[in-house]
Amino acid sequence: MNVNLLEFWGQTFLNAARSQQQLENMNKLMGDNISADNPIVNSIFKAFGVPKPEKVTPEDLIGLTKKSTDAYKEFFKSSLNMFEVVSKEDHLEVIKENEELKEKIANLEKIISNSQKKDGKAGKASIDQEEVVNNLTQIMKNQTQQFQDLMKQVNQYYKKTPTTKKK
Repeated sequence: MNVNLLEFWGQTFLNAARSQQQLENMNKLMGDNISADNPIVNSIFKAFGVPKPEKVTPEDLIGLTKKSTDAYKEFFKSSLNMFEVVSKEDHLEVIKENEELKEKIANLEKIISNSQKKDGKAGKASIDQEEVVNNLTQIMKNQTQQFQDLMKQVNQYYKKTPTTKKK
């Protein structure tokens, strides 16, 4: 047999046995004795500066444990923030926002392409612009001619009226 493989499995089983022993020792310390005289419970209450109640319930310990893990998370996030590392939640939120924006852009591009298909090709649009300019030019010429005709008529009217009597 391979010596390295035997050593690997031996170390694995030794670590499992040590972990099991640590778990059993912790259970002995905690066990049913979660009262205020338990040294682990005392250290938890002392760490949070919470006064020790006369009787400690499992709910109290669960609440303190939750507080301690939340405090650790906040400490860890702030220390990572110092190194400009983003938390997983923030990263996933940015990814989600990015995907939503990509969908919006795709929808808007689709609307634009549909609108262009309705209106025709870009070459046709430039021809339409030329027609519009030509039509506006023709309208301006017509209006100018009509205004000149009107001014001629007004001028003729004033020429025909008799001059007022002089005293």
